[in-house]
Order: sequence, then C-alpha cells, then structure tokens
Amino acid sequence: MTFGATASYILGMKRAGLALVLIAVAAGCGSGGETLADTHLTLTALNPTIGLAAFHLTCAPVGGDLPDAAAACSALRRDPGLVTAPKPFVCIGGTASWWDVTISGRLDGKAVRQKFSTCWTSQMKTIGELGLEWTSLRHHLVPRRHGVVAAGQTRTFPAGALRPGDVVRCTIQGHAVELGVTDHVGTLGSSGFGGMVNTTLTASRHADGSVTARCSQGTS
Repeated sequence: MTFGATASYILGMKRAGLALVLIAVAAGCGSGGETLADTHLTLTALNPTIGLAAFHLTCAPVGGDLPDAAAACSALRRDPGLVTAPKPFVCIGGTASWWDVTISGRLDGKAVRQKFSTCWTSQMKTIGELGLEWTSLRHHLVPRRHGVVAAGQTRTFPAGALRPGDVVRCTIQGHAVELGVTDHVGTLGSSGFGGMVNTTLTASRHADGSVTARCSQGTS
C-alpha cells in the first residue's frame, strides 16, 4: 500500500468512526429519557366557587392543549419534579385564589399521581414552568352543570349527575343561592340569603358520588 493510499485509508476510518459516534449520540437523544416517551398527563384544578379546569399534555410526540406544549415538555425534561414532587405556593387571597390540583398519568413511562392545594399563580413553579397562567386556566374551565332544588324540598342527585365543579342551586322569590360541588365526601357547606324570606341551601356529597341538597325557607 502506498503512502497516499495509507493516508486515505486512515482518513476514511476516522470518518467512519466519527459517523458511528454521531449515530450513537443521535440514538441517545431519541431515548425515552431525552424525549419523555410514553408521557401523557392530565392536570385538573378545582375551585368550588369557580369550577373545574382540565389540561392535557403528551410528549414524543408533543401534543395536548397547553398554551405551549413543546416548552412544557422541555421544562419536564429539565425538572421532572414539576409533576412528581410539586411544591404548592401559599398566598393570602380570596375565594378565587385557592385550587385543589390533581396530576395523573405517566411521565417517561412511570405512573404519576399527585394531589395538592395551591394558590393559582406563576410563582408556583409547576404553574409557571408549564405556562398555566390565569388566562389559560379560565380558557380550560369545563362547562358547569346545574342541579336545581325546589324551594322547601330535599333532592338527591344520583352518582354522575353532578361532577366536582358543578353547581347545586335553589331559587326562592327570585333570589338564587348556590353551592359548588367538591371532590370530597361530606358537607358542601351552606349558602343563604336573608331578607323578608330567608333562604338556606345545604348539601353533602356521598361516597358513591351522589349529592343530596335541601333548600329551606322561612320568614323574618
């Protein structure tokens, strides 16, 4: 083999070796750990006064209904703890501030199930990094169903008739009072209207998901 042929052979081997390295790197970038394969998450946020919002995200391929799903997947690659160990943010706010959040599904093939309460603000890292600002929250609210109770009556709505985030309502002489349905078992509280005719609505949610409500009235 001549010197020129030897040099060409060595150069060819180096190029082949570099190509193999690039292929290996590309294969690594396509692994589940880099692309978050088998990632499909659902995030719900419940505030009984406002309702229920639902978000969905998939990665590899990127999809779902978040404002910027690609950016959200990148954020999860950098910090999986955004959904596996979310840190609530505490604030002093009104009835619209606090939300009960549930994150469920799979992240890179591993099951995820987290439930926590937080003030809805971008200062809460999960909300901020995934781009779930207040405007996005409002756009993802699920239409609310209304369960109506007649004045002076007690009514039980069967399981599935009212979901968390829906509303129980009673109207007496043009005055409406209502209660938001929560996802916990027990009393939903009470709501009242005072005046010439007092109106009180009480309700509770049972273990099977049914809801019993009573609308009572009295005179001052």
